[in-house]
Amino acid sequence: MARYFITPRAWRELNREADNLEERAGPETAVRFFDSALQTFAALAETPQAGQRCGFKRPALRRVRRWHIKGFENWLIFYNPKRDGVQVVHIIHGARDIEALLGEGR
Repeated sequence: MARYFITPRAWRELNREADNLEERAGPETAVRFFDSALQTFAALAETPQAGQRCGFKRPALRRVRRWHIKGFENWLIFYNPKRDGVQVVHIIHGARDIEALLGEGR
C-alpha cells in the first residue's frame, strides 16, 4: 500500500498557506485547499513518478519532483519518490521565487 510522508517543514508550509487562504478567501476555501492537498498527496503516493523532475543541483534536492494541488494549481507540491510512496518536502505557491527559497540560486 502506497503512503505519503510529510516533513515538518512541509506541514508548516501547508498550514501557513491554509491560514492565508482563510484570511483572504474564507474558511471554506481553506478547508477545501487542505483537503485537496491531502488527496493530491495520496494520489502521488500511488503514482510517484507522475510529477516533473525539478533538476535542482543540490544533492539533497536532486530527486525532487513537483506537482500541483488539484483545484489549486498555483500551489506546488515538491516531493521525493520513495519505494512505498512519496515524501512531501515543500508546499510553495508558484509565484514565489522557488530556486531562491530552496537555496538553488541558479
